[in-house]
Amino acid sequence: MKRFTTACIVSWPELHALISAVNPAADDLISLSHGSIQKLVSNSFCVHKDMLRRKLQSTPWKLHLSADVWSAPNHKAFLGICVKFVDPDAKEALQALLALSELPGLDGPGSHGGAEQWKLLQHVLEDYNIWNKVGFYTGDNHGSNDKLCRLLGNYLQEKGVDWEAKTHRIRCHGHIVNLAVQAFLFIDSKEAARAALEHIEDADKSAFGTDFSDRIKPQRAQGWRRLGPLGKVRNISIHMRENDYRWNEFKKRAGRSLGLDNDTRWNSWFLLLDTTLNLQSYVEWYQKKQTSR
Repeated sequence: MKRFTTACIVSWPELHALISAVNPAADDLISLSHGSIQKLVSNSFCVHKDMLRRKLQSTPWKLHLSADVWSAPNHKAFLGICVKFVDPDAKEALQALLALSELPGLDGPGSHGGAEQWKLLQHVLEDYNIWNKVGFYTGDNHGSNDKLCRLLGNYLQEKGVDWEAKTHRIRCHGHIVNLAVQAFLFIDSKEAARAALEHIEDADKSAFGTDFSDRIKPQRAQGWRRLGPLGKVRNISIHMRENDYRWNEFKKRAGRSLGLDNDTRWNSWFLLLDTTLNLQSYVEWYQKKQTSR
C-alpha cells in the first residue's frame, strides 16, 4: 500500500495509466482535482434527493415514516428517518432513507428526547414538503417516540391536517416481547414484577418501555449468577473483555471473540450462546488456563 487518501485517487498517475491502458480516449475525462470527488458526490446526492422529493410529492397515497436513534462508536448519536411509500409509476411499495441527522444534544447533556428528535423530523418534512402526506409513524416503545408523535400531531393540526398520535403510532412488537422475556429471566417473583409495573404506571405511562427495563436492571444484575449456563457464559465473556491480553489471546486461538449480550440487539443472547457452543473446546481451554493461574 503506497497511498491511503481515497479522495485523492483521481490525481494518482497509477490510476491515469490504468484507465488510459483500457481506454486512451478517457485521458481528458479524468483530469480532476483533489476536491472533485467530494463535489461529485455532493452533486449526485442533491440530484437523487430531488428525484426522491418529486416522487414522494407526486404519489397520491400516504407516506409512512419510521425513525430510530443510532449511536456511533465515536459517541455521536444520529436519528435515521425512513419512509415507506407506493411508487406512483410502478405501483410498487418502496422505501428510502430521508435523513441521517446528528442529534447534537442541545436541550441538555445527553439530550436525545422526543422534542429534539421532532426538530430534526420537522426539518425533513418541510425540506421534502411532504408534511401533508404523513400516514403512520413506526418507532420503538421509548417514551420519546410518544412525545415526538404528540408534537407531530400538534404541528399537523396547526396546518389543518387531522393526525391523531394515538391512532397513527405503530409500536415495535419485538421490543414488547423483549421486555416480557427480560422480566421472565430476571425478575424472581410476581410481587417484584407487580411493584415495578405499578411504579411505572404511577410515574409516566408513556415511558413504559424504558422505565420497565430500568426498573428490572438491579434485579438483573443480581440475577446473573442465578441464570445457570446463561450467567456463566456471560461472566466468561466479560472476564475476557476486562483484559486486552486475555481477549486477544482467546481471539487468536479461537479465531473470533464470544461477543456479549446487548440491550438493543435482541438476538444477542442467542448469538452469544450459539458462538459459545461452536467454540466450546476453546472456551474450556480458556477456563482451564485461567483457573490454573
